[in-house]
Amino acid sequence: MPRIQKLGHEMNIFANYGLGGAVLNVAEGIKVYPLGLEAHGADIIASHANHVKADIVITLYDAWVFSPEIASRFRWVPYLPVDHDPLPERVKMVLDSAWQPIAYSRFGEAKLREAGLDPRYVPHGIETEVFKPGTAKERTTARERLKIGDDTFVASMVAANKGTPSRKSFPEALWAWKQFNARHPDSILYLHTHAGPEMTGIDLPLLIHKLQIPDKAIAFCDPYWNLIGFPDNYMREVYLASDVLLNPAMGEGFGLPIVEAQACGCPVIVGDNTAQSELCFAGWKVPGQPFWTPVGAWQFVPSLEAILESLEEAYKHRGSTTLAKKAREGAMAYDADVVTETYWKPVLAEIESEVSAGNVLEPVMAEAVL
Repeated sequence: MPRIQKLGHEMNIFANYGLGGAVLNVAEGIKVYPLGLEAHGADIIASHANHVKADIVITLYDAWVFSPEIASRFRWVPYLPVDHDPLPERVKMVLDSAWQPIAYSRFGEAKLREAGLDPRYVPHGIETEVFKPGTAKERTTARERLKIGDDTFVASMVAANKGTPSRKSFPEALWAWKQFNARHPDSILYLHTHAGPEMTGIDLPLLIHKLQIPDKAIAFCDPYWNLIGFPDNYMREVYLASDVLLNPAMGEGFGLPIVEAQACGCPVIVGDNTAQSELCFAGWKVPGQPFWTPVGAWQFVPSLEAILESLEEAYKHRGSTTLAKKAREGAMAYDADVVTETYWKPVLAEIESEVSAGNVLEPVMAEAVL
């Protein structure tokens, strides 16, 4: 947000989660507006836009939560994920009311075009000065904090345990881990996620028990800190401690942990589908079987054997400086400053020109609500 504001655009934020009944003033003079009465904020987003006289409203959210009627009340610029193939009709129906959609993956851009839309492309960006490779000493320190020994092979999953079936493929990943750990008892799978089914996800402790995976082969993040937020450097330490990030998802709109891990020099195992394919700079892609989801489009259930084979390859190549270098080099294209200058700046300039030409509201782009 501050980077976009520094381009000359006045910004406000609509927080559709975690804030109610008050407006907050945060850094750089940016205001944060609260949620209304509906879960996704569809009942209040137009009022917020009118209140701040927003020239455009950029939503970083699933598009399907809005109706065409709501979206037609302001210049809607959905900055959206596409994690199905093709674009679901339910999403297409709403996007017909969009003023200018923006995809944050090349896969998403292609699917939007196939659906007859004219998207722009702006990828997500990461802080590469935060997510960066470390020294051998830093790696040892990171492992000590996670209570993991220097000689242990570590795979990590940084993924939300939310929804059924599991889009992040927890059952498939754990099945493969059971077989892998039986071959390599000196291994541990770190799960940075909520363990229980409270968010309609998988009961992971139950699944682990049913698979008879040894307790010492699994570690969960601290549940309290997972709810309130870990310290800034914690995720970097997770990636430094890991030999591979395991992310064989059924579909991804982007997949920030994939890029964050590689920025730290950690190779990845990803599903060979949706946005994941374009984000694997160093690692292994897992093929999958098409799965028709309730939204009326395909995602991809990863091959159990392919996950296992990829883990074996990661075990064989752990400590590879070649993979670490490739991972870092690929991730640098997604540096937040690079993304701002290369993508956000020209896209917002184009939108500003179109707003000005329309002579609606103010003559220049005055405010945006995210």
